[in-house]
Amino acid sequence: RLQAARLLVAAASLGGAAAFSAGTPASTFQVIEHPRVAPRRSPEAAAASDQSTSWGSSGAEALRSYGITTFAGALSALVLLRAAARRQAGARRREAFVTRRADGDIEIGYRNEETGETNYVNPWEERVDGDMELVKQGVKSRPMGNIYHEYTGPVYKQVPVVEGLSFPLDPRKYKPPLEPPPPGAKWGDGRSPDGNWYMEVDGENVQYWQGVGRRKAACAVVRLLKGTGQFIVNSKDAREFFEHYPYRWMKAIEPMAALSVKNDYDCIVKTFGGGKSGQAGAIRLGVARALQEIDYNWRPLMKKAKYLTRDWRMIEPKKTGQHKA
Repeated sequence: RLQAARLLVAAASLGGAAAFSAGTPASTFQVIEHPRVAPRRSPEAAAASDQSTSWGSSGAEALRSYGITTFAGALSALVLLRAAARRQAGARRREAFVTRRADGDIEIGYRNEETGETNYVNPWEERVDGDMELVKQGVKSRPMGNIYHEYTGPVYKQVPVVEGLSFPLDPRKYKPPLEPPPPGAKWGDGRSPDGNWYMEVDGENVQYWQGVGRRKAACAVVRLLKGTGQFIVNSKDAREFFEHYPYRWMKAIEPMAALSVKNDYDCIVKTFGGGKSGQAGAIRLGVARALQEIDYNWRPLMKKAKYLTRDWRMIEPKKTGQHKA
């Protein structure tokens, strides 16, 4: 039907253009006139000739206005057909999306009101063991950790995905991995497809846990590996980096010492910005966040000791006309 309508509009456009050209006055063309002697006519014949000339000019003007009207109508019809084609294309895309959802791989996220279970897994919605039982008993008002809103978007194999995508992804448009991570695995921040971090050590991929901390103007990226308790900061031993200042060394490694896991992991740190004191505070926060990635059950102790709290205290800027702040 759209094709037939397009043909009709094209025919109407051609007719309007023809009518427009037919009604164009003769003054637009170059006419070469040769002088000649007009024949003698009676007054009645001259009046009849003038009347026929006026009738011809008025007919040409009417034909020209009809052509303009037809041409404008054809253009408006083209615009309406284009809008209708776009609506039909959008409807086809929505139908294809609904069809893709109905194949069983992609479904809508929901929560069972009776059991509280969901058909998706939010890897960042972690809970301390036994915390929900204390909430049900009334001992605690809410479980420890972040509370997320219920998800009602598309779900693919228990993993929330972006609406409109189909899996596996097209390798001509996307880079690997072409499948989402397994249920319960985190993604982003340089993680591998299985949701963990790996680094190459002596030709082998070794898993590590990462945390980022900040203090004053300093920033620190901390990596914890299974090891014997080495503490390396910017490719130096921590004691050498902190200039054998025991207070700063102890402040940086305090979360691991509080959990008695100092000799179970190697700590590799890259820090920059600020001074030694600010860098020690940034390392402390990064170590606590990395330990939380290892075992979420350590969070209550570290949270109570304020190891996971960002310290926003900074020196007040100097004021103009004063010695200091």
